Amino acid sequence: MRDYFKKISELLFNNLESNEILILNIDAEKTDFIRFNHAKIRQAGNVNQVTLTLTMIFKRKTLTSIIRLSTDFKKDSLLLRRTLSYLRREIPELPSDPYLIFEKNINSFENDHTNNSLNNYEITDNILEGFKSLDMVGILSSGSIIKGFSNSLGQFNWHESESFNFDWSTYAKTGKAIKQNYSDQTWNQKTFDSLLLETKQKLKVIDNKEQIINPGDYKVYLSPSALNEIIDMMSWGGFSYKANKIGTSPLHLMAKGEKKLNKMVTFSENLSNGISPKFHSDGFIKPDLTELIIDGEYKKSLISPRSALEYSVNHNAAEYYESPVSIDLKEGTIKSDQILSALNDGIYISNLWYLNFSDRNNGRITGLTRFGCFQVNNGEYQGPINTMRFDETVYNIFGDKLLGLTDKKQLLMDSSTYEERSTHSSTIPGAIVEDFKMTL
Repeated sequence: MRDYFKKISELLFNNLESNEILILNIDAEKTDFIRFNHAKIRQAGNVNQVTLTLTMIFKRKTLTSIIRLSTDFKKDSLLLRRTLSYLRREIPELPSDPYLIFEKNINSFENDHTNNSLNNYEITDNILEGFKSLDMVGILSSGSIIKGFSNSLGQFNWHESESFNFDWSTYAKTGKAIKQNYSDQTWNQKTFDSLLLETKQKLKVIDNKEQIINPGDYKVYLSPSALNEIIDMMSWGGFSYKANKIGTSPLHLMAKGEKKLNKMVTFSENLSNGISPKFHSDGFIKPDLTELIIDGEYKKSLISPRSALEYSVNHNAAEYYESPVSIDLKEGTIKSDQILSALNDGIYISNLWYLNFSDRNNGRITGLTRFGCFQVNNGEYQGPINTMRFDETVYNIFGDKLLGLTDKKQLLMDSSTYEERSTHSSTIPGAIVEDFKMTL
């Protein structure tokens, strides 16, 4: 695919006129999908697709076209020439872009994180063996993802990685479910067995008498999956330079220095795991690590090139939506194999859903508990709780109400497959929080 991208790049660049600049971005994937029902394979298939985005720049004007490629050069070359002619014909009619910015320096590099270690047949056999006596529904997606960049100025960037994402729910006879996720770049049987054991332990008590929880403040454990839902909401403008400037960020009080989090909280954008590419869609190179919050204090925002131009600051090659693509929360000291004893009396929250802002300016988020949330007494599961709505601020969750973070983190890869598999990921621990507000 790399050589093919270079070939079509050369074709297009050789057909440009002297006053035209062309930027190309290629997105490709080879993915196997397997759907499970009742712990049996119900559907198997694969996706092999290639998408090319062409952006023409002409006299401070830009126009973009997105096309699917067949990887048949003869067939694709005709489509590419027609698309180039379309861009050339239409772009003079457009207004100038006041915030036009693209990489003019040549910073070419290639990252290949594929090692051909993912054996989908072996992974599937391990899943079927592990769940052979359980009622499991899930989907496994596995394969390679490719991102490429080239421009007519001479820059070429390449990113290729392999990963899998197994998302499943295991059901008890009553229809109640435990939801889990395992995603990574290599399959580790011990990690999978640990998650499977956790599922089985929860299944043993999910059919116990439902524990009715009344509105109030509770000590809770937020699993990495549950905490990730809150971090996703917090990241919706929270680390955006522009959102903080115009006051729409849920963390703008922190950015102004009026609020702080607990000293044990350190967030960063960490691209070192190789899942997301280290280059911007306009060619700018991203740093391996961007420290966002250090020891509870807001240190740096994600600044896109356009925001940098608008506000006359230096950018850090963030995408234009200015949200993390690979967020990392530093681990704590709570032993991950002693979570129940550390919680002692409280609520174990496995998953959250339907989250939204109830007061965005003050970082207040609301949502519902979901899938295997339990009341815990004396370090033991008592039974599942009734579905509850929470309403809490990130300043409490990650601030004075935070009692601790677990000493191990979980890699959670975005399971979205709209148009293509997502390359977004989170690496985060679990958290124990006191006075967590349940409202109804």
